[in-house]
Amino acid sequence: MKTDLLIFIEKTKEELIEIILEKQRRIEELEKKLQSEEKSQAHKEFLKHLRLSQKVKAPKTPGQKAGYEGLTRIKPSQIDHVVESKLRNCPDCNQTLSKSQEVIEHIQEDIVPAHREVTCFKKHRYWCCGCEKIITAPYAPEEVPHGYLGPNILVQTVMLKYHHGLPFNKIKELFESLCHFQVSEGALSQALQRMSEWLGVEMAVILKAIRSSPNIHADETGWKISGSNHWLWAFVNERLALYRIAKSRGSKIPKEVLKDFKGILTTDFYAAYNLIPVRKQKYLVHLMREMHELFVKDQTPGFLKYYKRLKRIIEDALKLKKLDQTLEPTIYQRRIKLLEKRLFLWSCREYENKNLKRLSKRFLKHWIHLLTFLKEPGISSNNNLAERMIRPHVIIRNRSFQNRSEKGSHAHEVLTSLLHTCRLQERDTIAFFKKAFLKHRQGYTIPLLVI
Repeated sequence: MKTDLLIFIEKTKEELIEIILEKQRRIEELEKKLQSEEKSQAHKEFLKHLRLSQKVKAPKTPGQKAGYEGLTRIKPSQIDHVVESKLRNCPDCNQTLSKSQEVIEHIQEDIVPAHREVTCFKKHRYWCCGCEKIITAPYAPEEVPHGYLGPNILVQTVMLKYHHGLPFNKIKELFESLCHFQVSEGALSQALQRMSEWLGVEMAVILKAIRSSPNIHADETGWKISGSNHWLWAFVNERLALYRIAKSRGSKIPKEVLKDFKGILTTDFYAAYNLIPVRKQKYLVHLMREMHELFVKDQTPGFLKYYKRLKRIIEDALKLKKLDQTLEPTIYQRRIKLLEKRLFLWSCREYENKNLKRLSKRFLKHWIHLLTFLKEPGISSNNNLAERMIRPHVIIRNRSFQNRSEKGSHAHEVLTSLLHTCRLQERDTIAFFKKAFLKHRQGYTIPLLVI
């Protein structure tokens, strides 16, 4: 202690001042470090509580609640076979049994394995004295001209490939095990390619209907053709589905598909859609998800203050949509204008926080397209429809190598567009594909699909 005191006595006034200032700087550094650690710990605790609050509740017990009448399979109205099991002697003591006292019925349903059916079509030819030429009898109703595979096997391949998501090798195995029908993967692939060419006239009907629709949802996802990166585009609404596979992810694809389109286009914030000169509805839910991610990362007072204001504006817009049918038109329109004003003022404000700067820049660019769903009936604030309609392609992508050629990608476009359009319109998909393919393959040029 005395040694330390002697050290300070020997110091000059300037040196003592320097020592005191150094000590003060060190104290301030330690205080800042302590505050930073406390803030980090508090943020960790906040994230922990947020995760716990977002945990999914335990699923409810399966089945009906107690007291409900039990359900069972409906008994078939038609019995194809009756098999009776009888006894004459007791299996235990071998004594003769009496007459049957009771009959216990057990109904069982099963499927019969299919079998291959081979048909030979014979077309007779005749000499016409009037025309002075040979006349050939027309094609039979179930005949595929110059085709070795019948319409049923082709339609089932379409369903297994594009609806159930099976690759060609699994389809080949399924036909062999259930139908004893042997066919190569290449034969199935080439048959679907030829089928898509004949059904192109039906695809043109969907494209025309898409361009004249009042609203369209659009989205895109990655795809490959022979290992090369491509993009699968989806243009859908409640009754139509059209898909395109292209090398480009630029605006030329939606421009080409939506040529002369005058309706409302619902998309995410991908820049390729910004160049389409139509009214738009941007994916509001996607924006709210991004806002929540920033909220989890940034808990500074400057961010929270304006984040809460923005969240309140969006929540008010979603609540107003639910009141569309209950409010008077003048009141409803006045509230829309008030929301637009609040959103515009929030977007124009100058912020110091970097996250708020980025958000305000995006809102200022798209604010006019965020509330279109309030002004037009039938327009959604989200793009869930396009995401649901693109999901089957994602499943196929995960189970296969996508396409190995341009012809294969074209077949995928045509057949999936027709398949999902029929399903959206609740048509008999198998019957439509069979009828349309046979008609067009035999020379019928008028489309059967009526939108």
